[in-house]
Amino acid sequence: MLKQNKLATIRIQNTRFTYGVYFMISVVTLLIKYADSQFKLGVSIHVNNLFFVVTITFILIQLTIWLIRNKAHNGIKYAIRHYFVIFRLRKAFLDANYYNKRFYFNNEVADLPKIKVVFSKDYSKAKLLVQNINIKKGIGEVNISFALDNFVVDRAYLSNDENYHVFEIYDSNIVQQYEFNNFNELREQTSQLDAYTLQIDKSIAIPLHGTLLVGQTGSGKTYALYSLILQMVAKKVHYNLYFADPKNSSLAVLGDKISKENTTTDIDETIKSLQIFVGKMNDRKVEIKEKLSTKLEADYSDFKYEPHIFIFDEFASFQSVIQTMEKKKRDEVTKLLSQVVLQGRQLGFFLWIVMQKSDASLLPTNLRENLPVKLVLGNAEKQTYVTAFGAGVDIPEKNFELGQGVLTCPDVADTPRICHFSYLNFDILDAVGRLQT
Repeated sequence: MLKQNKLATIRIQNTRFTYGVYFMISVVTLLIKYADSQFKLGVSIHVNNLFFVVTITFILIQLTIWLIRNKAHNGIKYAIRHYFVIFRLRKAFLDANYYNKRFYFNNEVADLPKIKVVFSKDYSKAKLLVQNINIKKGIGEVNISFALDNFVVDRAYLSNDENYHVFEIYDSNIVQQYEFNNFNELREQTSQLDAYTLQIDKSIAIPLHGTLLVGQTGSGKTYALYSLILQMVAKKVHYNLYFADPKNSSLAVLGDKISKENTTTDIDETIKSLQIFVGKMNDRKVEIKEKLSTKLEADYSDFKYEPHIFIFDEFASFQSVIQTMEKKKRDEVTKLLSQVVLQGRQLGFFLWIVMQKSDASLLPTNLRENLPVKLVLGNAEKQTYVTAFGAGVDIPEKNFELGQGVLTCPDVADTPRICHFSYLNFDILDAVGRLQT
């Protein structure tokens, strides 16, 4: 059975018309030259000159249209990349029947959505905008990533005016993960960001927020946490770090090196540390309230305050012990945690929770929902993504390697976005020890 022919696009119809006119001019030119050779009219030379002018004009017009359409003012390399991306996408839309039908000069044509592509300076990533043409067939039925060749879709969303589908794409041939062979390399990269921003990979940097980090054993969760902690201790602004490690494992060892007085493994000591943390937050609330009269919507960073981070490793272990305590104690701990999550952002006090799963039985829903940054590393179960990001959220389909996963973060990734944490090819404890001496 023959494959059904696809409709021509308006652009194809225009091209056919243009080349048809040029072909007719060529035929007329040949006929005049033939007539001149038979009747010696002496017009061949004029016809040849005119045809030459027409040909050059035709080429220049076509070239000018191509250069303008493909933004050649950004360079020929940019224009060529732009052309092939647009070409493959238009073909994909045509093959998937993602278009509206229109009549153009009495012919039915496929009216494809408008496409805009903006590349980064190094062509490693781009923003792709596809017109929302409001037809019954959803754009999800078009395999965008396949059409983009080496580029893959990082995240997708509707523009604020809902006129365009926006796709943030990156070149899959370019490694997004940083590799640091010594602490100085990490410190150099960290120095390129402001004091209150942390680097995730070559495409993602996030501001300080309350954070939920989820990942099974072997997902790279611990090393992801280390890379973020090392950035904090490398900042010019001092970070006040508190470590709670109920299992008394590697984070407690690192915490002893960085801030021994604020590192706890005992449950009662952890609660006392949390009380001290909240007490300092309340003290700052009084301080910053006076300054807000000069800058109402400001936060701790505007006044150059030092951030305070309380890091809970294996929070599920802590929570399981808390649940065995009397109700008064349980309520006190819940209140302390809620105060930090709900009030800490403006004051510069943040709660980081690290665990293998974030089920409601292990992490109270009100805490989870109010942690702005959420990270799930490794290949997690569907339910893990649901509890972390909510139901109905699309997770990029990918076989995540060590240190890879997805994140959401205000103003950076409203929907789950692929991230690649740094590979630390050096002795972390030695680096921290040298830094503290």
